[in-house]
Amino acid sequence: MKKTSYLIATALLAVTAGTALAQTGTPPPAPAPAVERKPLDANNDGVIDRNEAAAHPRLAARFDGLDRNKDGKLDRAELPRSPRGGTGHRGPHGPRLHFDKLDQDSDGRISKAEAATAPKFAERFDTMDANKDGFVDRADREAAMKQHRDAWFRSADANNDGSLSKTEFEAAHASRMAAAGARGRDAGRKAAPVPAPTK
Repeated sequence: MKKTSYLIATALLAVTAGTALAQTGTPPPAPAPAVERKPLDANNDGVIDRNEAAAHPRLAARFDGLDRNKDGKLDRAELPRSPRGGTGHRGPHGPRLHFDKLDQDSDGRISKAEAATAPKFAERFDTMDANKDGFVDRADREAAMKQHRDAWFRSADANNDGSLSKTEFEAAHASRMAAAGARGRDAGRKAAPVPAPTK
């Protein structure tokens, strides 16, 4: 009996000593300081000239190839596109910038005449003017987002009971992620079918 107690005590001592030694090792290295990113359009004139590109070596190396109209400046249309289809910018330098450029009278809405300056926008104008008031504004964008959310909810609610079970939500989420993957980097391959939700 004394031998068993002695062996158990020795094993416990070895385990706790090993844990203590493991904790006194060298501390992990400090994370590298965050690199401050400089804005591409340093002077906010809406284009990137050679001097601004020089602060970004990868862009500077590609400048001549990107400058399709050879005017010595890169405008938004000449910037490289991200895999998701945009320029990779969000916030004040992304879609909002495009909206502000179209809104020539700065009234917070785009008229049909203002939309005519951007052919792709003009093509979609009637669809985007959700309330059919002749302008595309915040109310139209919010209405479109609500319609999109409602449509997603209806498609996710497999049993049409007006609420989503965990199974319905997970199935809808998996389907959405599979579709996003198919549109993104796997656009060339067909996404695997997502099984229908089971109850």
